[in-house]
Amino acid sequence: MYDNIVTKEFYPIWKKYKPVILKLMIDSLEGTPQEYKLSKHEFTDVNSRKNASCSFKLELFKGKSTKLTKPAVIATDLITMMKQSAKATELMNEYIFNISLDSSFTLTVASRGVEAE
Repeated sequence: MYDNIVTKEFYPIWKKYKPVILKLMIDSLEGTPQEYKLSKHEFTDVNSRKNASCSFKLELFKGKSTKLTKPAVIATDLITMMKQSAKATELMNEYIFNISLDSSFTLTVASRGVEAE
């Protein structure tokens, strides 16, 4: 079904962490940012650009990045994985999520409601 989806080296890692990410998204709805320490070696072992940073900041709404014009590959693979999840898609349609990965490989997920226009 998803054979023609273009993904890069980080997609399998994000797919592995999908249950954790969904839990972080749901728990963040209570108003407190959620954090989870990822395994650095998983990302550095597959990173084809050895000197490239793995850190990123995203603001997602309706499955799209609202702040960055062209997110890094590591972030686009995360977005691709999330769009394939019915629950993540449902959440992203109702809330804005700020997701970041820092240089110590701590993933942070925060959410806020969409204000009426």
